[in-house]
Amino acid sequence: MGLLDRVFQLMTSDINLLDRADDPERAIGQLIGDMEESIVDLRRETVTAVARQNRLRKQLFAAEEVASRIECEATMALAGGEELRARLVVSCEIGVLKARDACELELADANRVSARLVAHLIRMEDRVQVARRKRDEIVRRQRAVETGTRPRATPAVGAGAFEGYAQTVSALEVEAEATRERRASPAGSGRWPAKAEGELEGGGRC
Repeated sequence: MGLLDRVFQLMTSDINLLDRADDPERAIGQLIGDMEESIVDLRRETVTAVARQNRLRKQLFAAEEVASRIECEATMALAGGEELRARLVVSCEIGVLKARDACELELADANRVSARLVAHLIRMEDRVQVARRKRDEIVRRQRAVETGTRPRATPAVGAGAFEGYAQTVSALEVEAEATRERRASPAGSGRWPAKAEGELEGGGRC
């Protein structure tokens, strides 16, 4: 079973049905353990997706810079009467533009994947909190039965259940950027960044 399928199954499970289990506390504890394991996997996948987003954004920016410089060179060549040189420069720009368009499509896909993972992560973290409250409720009921006292009401889920998730996503982006920088090779030198040319998949060279 894939990660997202497992996450979907956990998110759609009816926590209230665990009351009917032979050992409700143990059953919900197992569910919480499965959710926490899935959260770890989701965080890892989200960090990877965010790192991919950041890489593609920089690659797209580099492609746009190269295309802009080539266009400028072509304009200058035409202004100087160098029509042949201008044609060569424009033919080079076509390859850069194709690489840029491909990068835009890949970035759009990366944005969708990252957004879906972040949404699942947020929902799963909230789901764990609900499960923990359910477990506390079961424990209170069991203790009340044992002691013959009346159990206290379970606190309602407040409107701030999703507070702090913006910081979570921000932290994931920082972690992804740190991971990318650790794996990145030293920057080259030249007319424009060597990394930019390499990531254009050969489209930006004449």
